Amino acid sequence: MLALNSPEWSRLISAAGDGDEVVNLLRQLQSDQANEEIRQELLELILHQDTIYTSTLAAMPYLAELAESTEHIDTLVDLYISCGWIEASRQHGSDRLDIASSSEFFAERQPLLTAETTARIAKGYKQALERIGSLYATFSQRASDSEVVYLLAAQAAFAGEMTVARLLFTHPEGDEYNGNCPSCEVDWYLWQRQSNVTEWVIYAQDPVYADQEQMVCSEVQAASPSQLRVELRTLLDKAKKIGAVHLAETVQFLDGLAVCPDCGEKQSVWAALG
Repeated sequence: MLALNSPEWSRLISAAGDGDEVVNLLRQLQSDQANEEIRQELLELILHQDTIYTSTLAAMPYLAELAESTEHIDTLVDLYISCGWIEASRQHGSDRLDIASSSEFFAERQPLLTAETTARIAKGYKQALERIGSLYATFSQRASDSEVVYLLAAQAAFAGEMTVARLLFTHPEGDEYNGNCPSCEVDWYLWQRQSNVTEWVIYAQDPVYADQEQMVCSEVQAASPSQLRVELRTLLDKAKKIGAVHLAETVQFLDGLAVCPDCGEKQSVWAALG
């Protein structure tokens, strides 16, 4: 990991400058772990609109330390979710755990770092992933109802199930999803049918701007639990266990089949969402 007094922080980037302000906020949190205002200020610098930075990668071991040492359950849950969101936002290569190949090291604003600095940051980040990911069992039964989907998203990210993680972080309410037809690439809007919320349908136009009952749509054929792909079967089991009822009821539709309202080809919903 990169020591907080390392001059290399000034060569790292964040959403609003270099890594020096990130160091400043990390130091403040070390002495005031439960300070939500400082924590949110830090997260705004290192995780901005699903984009992370080299300072984010370097900060991860310190976030892990805070998560491991805090006595405040709200702080722990927030750090666990935030770090999962960071991992889901990271632009990794074909080998997810080859942290040094992450695109963040090669971003346009990022000055070239030495191989030694890159290796130290990468090693610290990888170790932090394992440390934070292992904390789930210590608080999962005490999370609030509003946090359960985010917890499942973070858990999926730590397990390397990135499509699941990104989908849940992007659509935590679970009442609509967006994708593209794998065949013709037209936009797909996956919504619950207005007249029957136990059914899901695909629209080729955004239902927000039209009367759903007057729009052409295609009903989703849900997959049976035994047909679910591994990552969604895992998600279904975890959603049931943690009490995310609506998500559990939706998973089979996410892995279902639907005829594209535009090109007429039957396609996988999961492939469209991914």
